Amino acid sequence: MKILKFIISWQFWVSVIIVIAISFVLLQGTFLWLNAYTNHGVQVEVPNLSNLNLEQAIVKLDESNLEYEIDTSKYDPKYKPYQILDIYPLVGSNVKKGRRIFIRANAKTWKPVVVPNIIGKYKYLAFSQLDLVGLKVSDTIYEPNLAVNTVIKILYKGKEVQPGVTLPRFSPLTIVLAKGLAKNVSVPSFIGLDETTAKGMITENLFSVGSIIYDDPEDKGNARVYYQVPVPSSTYDQGQAIDLYLSSKPLEKLKDKIRNLDQTFNRRFINDSDSLNLSSPVNEFENSPSTHNNTTNTHNSETNTSPPPPKTNTSREEHRRPNRVIIE
Repeated sequence: MKILKFIISWQFWVSVIIVIAISFVLLQGTFLWLNAYTNHGVQVEVPNLSNLNLEQAIVKLDESNLEYEIDTSKYDPKYKPYQILDIYPLVGSNVKKGRRIFIRANAKTWKPVVVPNIIGKYKYLAFSQLDLVGLKVSDTIYEPNLAVNTVIKILYKGKEVQPGVTLPRFSPLTIVLAKGLAKNVSVPSFIGLDETTAKGMITENLFSVGSIIYDDPEDKGNARVYYQVPVPSSTYDQGQAIDLYLSSKPLEKLKDKIRNLDQTFNRRFINDSDSLNLSSPVNEFENSPSTHNNTTNTHNSETNTSPPPPKTNTSREEHRRPNRVIIE
């Protein structure tokens, strides 16, 4: 009975009416806010950007209060740099202000590529790797080296580049390949050099370092090469060993030893009355910069009318070194 009396009382109905009125006002206010927030009923037509460059397209989208996202990751040489290729939503579509527009534009140029590591690889495999990443081989150069037809260096515009650097796509490269070792190469002179310098020169000329023989192993610091086998200016195959004889003694004390070595390796004797010919290790030692400060040449040059000795050929096929005799 109390509940029935409350329902039919005026206080109850007044409360109901107030609740309904408040709910109606809240709902209307919410809808009005949503319309204003979402620009309900306000639409913008997607403009035509096909004849514009990227900078002009951005200005036009900003004027239309449209957001945009641009993709320029790919390059197509058929189109101009930054030319608009695609747009979504399609041109003419009605979208709300602030809608994000997706644009695909042509890149300015090819994306740079990384030079692969092809050093030491066979040339055809190396060329295939370069082609896969978009680099071209414009020329090949051959240099002496043991590994025939393998890549020694990579050149770009005349300068050496290392694997891992980035270059423009389709860049022309010059590949330096190994052609193997040469035969009958003229042997340079190592007379007057210290051990480290002489070894470096031997390696640079693609010979191998043979025996290193010191007169006094306790005094290596001041020792210089006074004799080498094969001798300077003789012909020899690359890759073969060159032996070095070193001493820190003055030249006057080494002449007899050099003559003995000449005899050991079947070279012409140098008589006291002879002027020292240019191919002689004695003369090489005397003319080297490292010996000018330590020794004085007491021999006056005389005219040598005798014919020069025949050039020794010490190629791998003809040169056979006898057993060495090291004279202390």
